[in-house]
Amino acid sequence: MTNERIASLPLQVRPRTGESTDSFVRRLARANHLKPSYLLKFLAGPPHWEGKPRVERLSAITGRPVANLERALADSRSPRRRTKPTPVRQRKTDRKYTYATSELFFQIRRDAQDEGLTQRELCSRYRVNFRTVRLALQTVEPPPRKVPRRLSPALEPHKPLINPLIEQGLSAKEIWVTLMDDHNVSVSYSTLNSYVRLHPPA
Repeated sequence: MTNERIASLPLQVRPRTGESTDSFVRRLARANHLKPSYLLKFLAGPPHWEGKPRVERLSAITGRPVANLERALADSRSPRRRTKPTPVRQRKTDRKYTYATSELFFQIRRDAQDEGLTQRELCSRYRVNFRTVRLALQTVEPPPRKVPRRLSPALEPHKPLINPLIEQGLSAKEIWVTLMDDHNVSVSYSTLNSYVRLHPPA
């Protein structure tokens, strides 16, 4: 791909100052009767076909100097997005934490019953706060640790489009293409792929 010759497109559009690269590519593709997803993949090139278009390739098909494109397009100088799917992290049980907490709760309850220690005395002996002592006295097992939900703020406004496509059984790549070509929406493929993997169709 290094020595390939890239011809300029027959119909050109002017980049708007402050416009995103994806927006410019979509307008350029539609002006030349191309699918935006196809042109974006071509401009991104291997190995990250769904990543950010390379400004050098964009320069070749538009005939505009790289410097001009970098001045006009707001994100042209930002690093290329990686599209390698982020592996879905399996929730791991922290055995050490669970065992240590269970043992601590047991000792607090035992000392409260056998020695009649007050909550303040228990806090001092085990160097914990009042909340931990109260939990130990009220529960047999420590409560499960809360795992914060990871939100996808970039996808939030597009979820009404994405979720029905997931329910139809479309893959992340098919959804990415549909959003680009049918809804004029550009999202990070890696973020979309992670979201789809975490939300399989019912």
